[in-house]
Amino acid sequence: MKLIDTTDARAHASMRNLTSSDGAREFWLAEKFRIHLVGMYFAAVGLEWGSDGDQQADFLHHIEIVLSGKRQVVHNQKVYDLDPGQIWFLPGNTPVERRCDDWCEILFFKLNCEWLPGVDPLLDWPDREPRLIGGFDPADWRGWVELGNKTTVADLLQLRGQLLLWLTRALPEIGEVIARHLETHTQFSEVFKFIESNLGADLRIASLASVYGISQDAFSMAFKRSTGMSPKDYMTRRLNQEALQCVINTNLQMKEIAEKLRFSDEYYFSRFFQKLNGTPPARYRKEFRASCKG
Repeated sequence: MKLIDTTDARAHASMRNLTSSDGAREFWLAEKFRIHLVGMYFAAVGLEWGSDGDQQADFLHHIEIVLSGKRQVVHNQKVYDLDPGQIWFLPGNTPVERRCDDWCEILFFKLNCEWLPGVDPLLDWPDREPRLIGGFDPADWRGWVELGNKTTVADLLQLRGQLLLWLTRALPEIGEVIARHLETHTQFSEVFKFIESNLGADLRIASLASVYGISQDAFSMAFKRSTGMSPKDYMTRRLNQEALQCVINTNLQMKEIAEKLRFSDEYYFSRFFQKLNGTPPARYRKEFRASCKG
């Protein structure tokens, strides 16, 4: 279909641009920032939600709507009360101690973000911490619990917009966070694209160095100097993110997940998963799904 603009030029006679040349950069930063909703869950939990004094975290961000009960999380020795009627942003890669002495109902969303392919700028944001987003009317969200698997595409698109709004309320400095992140990561954009296209347990640093065009040792040093982590650590983190999504959000058998992620066998995959998440994948799926039953 040929696209032709037949609008009379006089219709734009009084039009003026509301963005300056400086604003173009802000458009560019905002346009490429994406959130990816990994899952929406309801949980009715009690004492078992607590972490028994341990500091724990995962690689996904959580936005939690507290429907009932009282819980706490502790980060850097600061105690945060998660009270009914509140919405909280709990960033990924942020160890917290969980405390719960009450029966609680929670509607929560797991998500990740990216600007560069597969790279979440909030996972390495140095000031990450639990943040209160605001309050809500419980009646507005009880319906989502009742909808269950009946959610429509329109529902999810509306939800995606709401999650983005909540995220910007929790992090009003998000533009600066993205900009600082890009200063260190943009030079490796082709490497990140290659990782996303070839992510698997058999991906090697030598292949990334070849894409970047320097020796493996020089690449490893340059990558760590710029991003703060080694190429191996980054690939491990990405591989675990994909493994978690397969375990949580699919019904694939562990052998099938191992094959999908190109592990040599399911036992190697199980050892990899347990080392990073503290629990074998089959048990992780069972316990996660049991905790999300209302």
